Amino acid sequence: MKSVYTYSSLAFLLGFILLNCDSTVSPDDKLIDNPFVKEVTLSPEAITFIPADGFKDTTLTILVEATIENVSSDTPPGYIVREKYTSEFIASGELINFENTTNYRTNISFRTTTTSFNEYLIEVFAYNRTGNGNYFQRFLLIEGFSNNRPVIIETSSPGTIVRPTSGEIPAIFTAEVSDADGDNTISRVFLRVIDQTSGEVTGSPFDMADDGASLGDQVANDFIYTWSLPVTQTSGIQDRDFDIEFFALDQGGLYSDTVRTTFQIRGN
Repeated sequence: MKSVYTYSSLAFLLGFILLNCDSTVSPDDKLIDNPFVKEVTLSPEAITFIPADGFKDTTLTILVEATIENVSSDTPPGYIVREKYTSEFIASGELINFENTTNYRTNISFRTTTTSFNEYLIEVFAYNRTGNGNYFQRFLLIEGFSNNRPVIIETSSPGTIVRPTSGEIPAIFTAEVSDADGDNTISRVFLRVIDQTSGEVTGSPFDMADDGASLGDQVANDFIYTWSLPVTQTSGIQDRDFDIEFFALDQGGLYSDTVRTTFQIRGN
């Protein structure tokens, strides 16, 4: 529970204030208690689909119940639903008072699929016309099931890199991955590095990145995953030969086929 605005709550308040900027009503009595969202519950709090549910689109209905004190009739409490990680807007509306008590409730319905894996942020807020109040957040977890394994569409690797005389040269590996259940169901993409002389290297298999920032990845969330190995001059073995394996895992626990290639480092 927090006592600051999210931008969605602030937008709601700004709209209300602009509509009433010419009002001649006296300022609020500072001794009057402000609205206060005390508790919020979701029913259900989590949804798990199983193969018996079938592969289909479906509508979820979530009951939201809240205990809210000091609510004014001219500024009813509201809610907003967003996707947790992308902040994508899903739904919004008002909560309705139940039997003239501090209990408020509403049903939220939105579309999903039985193969979806997602987490939603549900925020209930209550403010008066001067902007005083608070909000309360809950998370709704949806766990689908996998109908299809992820697929490695295309990979790239440098083939052969000659060691530099100084500094380093990045060896960049990429894998484009897709999943018929939705690309957002891809959980992790791995790269295994096996030295043909000494075996699998320490730390392998490595997680590849799709954040547009690390391991040489260029674009975030384009489902082209990247891993980078710095190749430097060395006083040890100059020439090394590796087997490279790419594979992916989805949120339902299914693995893709393994795509194999080779990679060589040669002395200068």
